[in-house]
Amino acid sequence: MGGCPVTQWDDRTCGKVLILESMARDASSVDAVRRFAAVLRDVRGRLLVDLFAIADIADLLAAVRSRRALPREGRTCSGIEYTVHGAGCRIVSSEGREVDIDLVSDPLLGREVEAFDAWRIRWFLDEAADDGYSQEDIVAACTQLASEGHLREVVGGRWFTLPDPPGGPA
Repeated sequence: MGGCPVTQWDDRTCGKVLILESMARDASSVDAVRRFAAVLRDVRGRLLVDLFAIADIADLLAAVRSRRALPREGRTCSGIEYTVHGAGCRIVSSEGREVDIDLVSDPLLGREVEAFDAWRIRWFLDEAADDGYSQEDIVAACTQLASEGHLREVVGGRWFTLPDPPGGPA
């Protein structure tokens, strides 16, 4: 009949079911991005508390590369691991949750900001056994969260960042 994977006898019901399935997938991808953002906020915050002389990830990269005050890979007193790479940093919590961010030029602010893309979120989700989200699902979820003020879009459809907390950058 209508090629419906759920009901073969009523195409009208199938359309409703497919719309509901799509809405459920969209909601779950938004929830998945929220989980990533929460872990990023937590792990990044704990890293910077442990490295009290370091203001942000850009400062961490400078401490490793320019000042040579810290090693490229390290572990803090609370068990947070970091690895400075190309344009950013991978951070692993003491519980094993891994997030990765890059420094990306923000045309609005005229400076580099800590940002992530769909690939980094999917890496986190696969690591957390929440696979099944497409690149498009994640970008759509990030775009939705940016429109609601929960994220900020740095480069349209590609790079996103956590919004600044009240009082300015973290």
